[in-house]
Amino acid sequence: MADTDMQDIVDEIAAVLGKGVSVDDLGGRLVTYSAQQGRADEARIRSLLTRAVPDDIRAWQNRHGVATATEPVVVPPNPDLGMLARLCVPLLHHGVKTGTLWVLQADDTWSSEAVLSRLDTLSEQITTLAALQYDKADPRVEERRDREAVFQHACRGDQNAIEDLRTWPTLYALDTVHVLVCFHAAAFAAGHRSDIEATQLRVALHQTLSAHSHVLAGSVQDTHTTCLVRSSHGADTSSRLHEDLAAAITSTQAHSGSGATVFTGVSAPLRDTGRLPEAYQQAVIAGQAAAVDPAVGPLASWHSIGPYRFLARHLRSDVPQQSDLYDLLRAADTQGELLHTLEVYYDHSSVNQVADILHLHRTTLYYRLGRIKDAIGADPLEGPTRLELHVAIKAARWQRRPRV
Repeated sequence: MADTDMQDIVDEIAAVLGKGVSVDDLGGRLVTYSAQQGRADEARIRSLLTRAVPDDIRAWQNRHGVATATEPVVVPPNPDLGMLARLCVPLLHHGVKTGTLWVLQADDTWSSEAVLSRLDTLSEQITTLAALQYDKADPRVEERRDREAVFQHACRGDQNAIEDLRTWPTLYALDTVHVLVCFHAAAFAAGHRSDIEATQLRVALHQTLSAHSHVLAGSVQDTHTTCLVRSSHGADTSSRLHEDLAAAITSTQAHSGSGATVFTGVSAPLRDTGRLPEAYQQAVIAGQAAAVDPAVGPLASWHSIGPYRFLARHLRSDVPQQSDLYDLLRAADTQGELLHTLEVYYDHSSVNQVADILHLHRTTLYYRLGRIKDAIGADPLEGPTRLELHVAIKAARWQRRPRV
C-alpha cells in the first residue's frame, strides 16, 4: 500500500513541476521515480539501471552538502559525469531525515529558482513522502502489515485468522482486554478529503498505535481504526488512546478547516479470542452511537449506550420511519426544537435538570410540552406514547450513523 501511495505522490509532484523526480533512501538507493522523466541524463540512467547512486556521483553530490542537508540544495551540473543540474530536497519526518527527493533538469529551461518557488505548494506531498519513507524504513513493516491483516480478518469473523491470533504470545492471556474502534471517516467532510490526506492519516494513526505499549493488535482502515487494548494500566487507558488517536486525526485535517469530532467505541471486556468478532461489533456499535448522539459521545463503552444496543440488533436499515406520532411531531416542528426538547426530557426526566440543560425557564418548558401535545393529539408524557416517541427519536438518530 505504501509503495503505491509513494508512486502516486511522486507522479503528482512531477506533474506539478513539469520535471522528472525521484526518491532515494538514506543509503542512496533508488526507492521510486516518476513516470514523467523527460530527458534523463547519463548519471540518472546509471542510477536507474543499478537502482543505486554510483560512488562518483554521490561524491559530487556530497561535495555540495547533500549528505548533511536539511534544506533544499542545488547541485550544479558535472559534464564529466554526464550529469545535469538537480535539486536535492531532504525528506524530514519529526526532525528525522528519511530520504531525499530529487528534482532533475531535463532541458535548457531549467531554473532552480523557479523550482524552489513552487516547492511551497507541494509541502503537503513532500511531508507525506517523508512519513511514508519513515514507515517504509521500519524493518518490521511487512510483519506489521501481515499482523494487521490477520487481526482485521479475525474481527470480521474469519476462523482461520482467529486461530492464528491464538498463537500470538501477546494474546495468551486476555484478562481485562477491550476492542476499541475509532471512527475517522467523518474527520474528512465531503469535498475536503484527498488521497494525500488519507495517506497522512494512515501513517499518523499507525504511529499513534505503535507508541502505546498496551495496544496488542491494531488495524487502520479507510473509515475507522481498530485495536485490541490491554486495560491493566487503569480505567483511563481507553480514554488516553482515544485522545491520542483524535489528536493524530485532527493534525492531519487541520489544513482542510474541518473541525469534525472523532468518535470511539469500546467493547465489553474480552477474555476469549473466539469472541473477538462479537467484541468488535460491540465497539463498532458503541462508536456509531457516540457519533449520532451527543449525550453518548465522543468516547462510549458498550455498557453505556442504552437503547442503541437494542436498535443495532433489531432495527432494519431498509425500513423507513414507522411512528405516526414521530411523523406528526416532525411535520409540526420545522425548527427541530420540540423534538430536541422532548428527547432531553425523556433522557433526564427531572424538569429542573431539563430546564437547566436547555437553558429554559420551567414555564417555557411546560409551554413546549403543551405544543407537542397539541401537535400529536396525545400526552407525550403518558406511558405508551412516551415509549413510542423515545424509541422513534433514537431510531432516527441511529439511521444517521457512520457505516463500516
